[in-house]
Amino acid sequence: MISLDQANGPDPLDLLRRMVSTPHRTRFRSGKSTVVVETNDFSLLPAFPLETSSDDFTLSNLDWKLVRDPDVHGLLQEPLHLLSGPLSVVAMGPACLLGVDHERGELFCFIGADVDARTFQEFLVPFLCRLSMEPRETNSLGWVEGLKEDLADA
Repeated sequence: MISLDQANGPDPLDLLRRMVSTPHRTRFRSGKSTVVVETNDFSLLPAFPLETSSDDFTLSNLDWKLVRDPDVHGLLQEPLHLLSGPLSVVAMGPACLLGVDHERGELFCFIGADVDARTFQEFLVPFLCRLSMEPRETNSLGWVEGLKEDLADA
């Protein structure tokens, strides 16, 4: 028999929250790419013009899945960037952990509860755009230094 406490708690088989529902969706254009964003938190939808017609932009599509984790607290820290073949993983302290598969055009990101809308729009969205849209072979870490300076000024 399952107790009520166990039935209402998080799924013990999904500790990484891979199955979290992301009902909020939008699309936007960046260059010749269409970015499709899914999230569980409406405030994590990027404030860009919506993509209205994808007929002209079939060159590349990017998929972002942004998950707000209400149980994780802390502010963004200096990025720690790990590269392995077509994969990039970036940790910014407990406030943000993300991975990008450059070959598949997929980005998955956990964002902590203390990352506010301003920080998300002004710092994290441009970071995600640059990271996911640059080809892995030409991916330079110069923009990471720029983000560090931006975070220090905030």
